[in-house]
Amino acid sequence: GGSKPILVSDYDGTLAPFRRERGDAVPLPEVKELLGQIIKAGGDVIILSGRDAGEVFLLLGLDVEIFGYHGWQRRSPGGKTETLPLSCDERKAVQALSSLFDAFPADSVEIKPVSAALHWREREEIWRRWHELGPEIIDRAGQSGLEALPFNGGIEFRIPAFSKGAAVERILEHRKENGPVCFLGDDVTDEDAFLALKGRGTGILVSGSPRRSAADVWIRPEEVKTFLEMWLSVLEEEQRRGGA
Repeated sequence: GGSKPILVSDYDGTLAPFRRERGDAVPLPEVKELLGQIIKAGGDVIILSGRDAGEVFLLLGLDVEIFGYHGWQRRSPGGKTETLPLSCDERKAVQALSSLFDAFPADSVEIKPVSAALHWREREEIWRRWHELGPEIIDRAGQSGLEALPFNGGIEFRIPAFSKGAAVERILEHRKENGPVCFLGDDVTDEDAFLALKGRGTGILVSGSPRRSAADVWIRPEEVKTFLEMWLSVLEEEQRRGGA
């Protein structure tokens, strides 16, 4: 009805297939092309990722709005980057992150400004080590006020205030005049965003098999391209009506 729809999406596992080397995780060419066409047709595309926003921009290759580190960081189109302030307790929690995974190889650990992740995808020795040390690490993290978030191929500990659900709330707050909102995600870290959209938009779980989720719809990874084609088709139809 003339309003501007918002397409919000996770990156890894949703738009880009998982890769053992995280720097190789780029979208399929047809997915990237469809996102570009959606933008040209008047759609609003926002990426919401646990990665650094600048890293997502380089991998995606589209100058769109990107929320990084689960919403703590925001990169505007054009490259301006802003971050949210940390409280005293949150700064103390950040200090605990740096040593959380000291017992693991450096190349399996990702230390971020407000979280830390351990990756064991395709690395059985890392998984076995985590299985041995995990309970102790979870206990230490909890004492520091950190939240545990398992994901596909690893686990992440983060400051609870910075979540994809909180980021979706910010997006909705600043775009009250817009129309339909949709969020695509594939992992446990996306569940907060699905919950935040309840009654206000549509959450779409991207998964190879169905699982319990707060999402409204389930599609397989190979169906993301079809979904984007449908989204683009509706936008182009609106353009034609507007020009008629």
